[in-house]
Amino acid sequence: MENNLKKYTTIDWKRALIMLMPPVLRKKKHASWLQVLLTPLSNIYDDTLYKMQHTGQVVYLEKVLNELFNKERVYDPNLSTRQKADLGLIFIDDANRPKVQYLYTHPEILEGADSIDIYTRNEEDNDREFNSFLYLSSDLDFSTTEYFNFRINIPDDILKTTNTYLNEVNSMDMVSYPINKKQGMLETMSDALVYDENQAHPYSPHPDAVKIQTPRFHKVVNFYKLVAKSYETRKYTYKNSEVPSLKTRQ
Repeated sequence: MENNLKKYTTIDWKRALIMLMPPVLRKKKHASWLQVLLTPLSNIYDDTLYKMQHTGQVVYLEKVLNELFNKERVYDPNLSTRQKADLGLIFIDDANRPKVQYLYTHPEILEGADSIDIYTRNEEDNDREFNSFLYLSSDLDFSTTEYFNFRINIPDDILKTTNTYLNEVNSMDMVSYPINKKQGMLETMSDALVYDENQAHPYSPHPDAVKIQTPRFHKVVNFYKLVAKSYETRKYTYKNSEVPSLKTRQ
């Protein structure tokens, strides 16, 4: 069934173009010219099909991020979080969450009602009846920590600092660089995850939290994630660069 579906959704653009051309016009130069004109349509189709085949589920979002920004490594959804970290993959896990949730009421917001008492569950009180209930806390519980719905962990070896990125961009102005090499560097940099090592994350006090400055990264995450879900980006030290089991793209 999967193979049949692939046949219907995958278009051989080169073959389709030749089949649609009148026999008298099937010349190599003419076909090459039409192929160039068809390239934008082919790219839009492939991009749309790719987006339709992926959702905001964790495994799909991890797959997309690794395919776009961590191309040298192959993502395997069956790996554990520890294994993904050992292989230098971009992976997602749960972020810090409050122990209790606070429900605001409309009058409370308008009138500034008094804080609700915070109840915590103690091991000594396991037999007490109130431990089976869910209690509310005041907004004080949220005043010292910024909470996110999920965290995106990125290996530090694929991150570029702002200074490194700017130096690479400036080096492309050299006359000695051929045009094709400059183009290749530009394409590579568009997928580079850049962060400012001298600027702390504005919303997270964690020392490993980084604010990714690459617009494409946030555009991809916001496209796939659920609405109103917030995320934090952190770097982690990737030490196993010589792991024999590491799969790389050919």
